[in-house]
Amino acid sequence: VGRQLVNIPSFVVRVDSQKHIEFSLTSPFGGGRPGRVKRRNIKAAAKKAAGGDGDEEDEE
Repeated sequence: VGRQLVNIPSFVVRVDSQKHIEFSLTSPFGGGRPGRVKRRNIKAAAKKAAGGDGDEEDEE
């Protein structure tokens, strides 16, 4: 197995191949930007801190 880029956290590999697997640079696990829900929550928190109205549907 050559070096492979993976961007799926549940990717299952044999233990002997594990050293050849790494996360893609665009993945949140590989140093990329946060995922969709985390970005949405950060945006909602920033809006709330700035005095915005509480129109956000579900706060997690």
